[in-house]
Amino acid sequence: MTTALFEQTLTLARQLTVQEQARLIGALAEVLAAQPFPAATAATWVRLEAFRHEMEALGPDAPNFGAARLEADRSGGGA
Repeated sequence: MTTALFEQTLTLARQLTVQEQARLIGALAEVLAAQPFPAATAATWVRLEAFRHEMEALGPDAPNFGAARLEADRSGGGA
């Protein structure tokens, strides 16, 4: 995917309601879960943590990914 296409997609996704964004994230997660995926890098965890903070900033209706769960996954203790 080119950077321009990614940016266009992101711009469109930002126009969705919080509920629609959560639905989109769920659909993308299902697609990713069905594919073999390389081990996460430190940069991936940094980006995921930043994303979690963005979701928290949306308020009480935003999906909650849980800091404890992210930390457990990061340290290799997640199930």
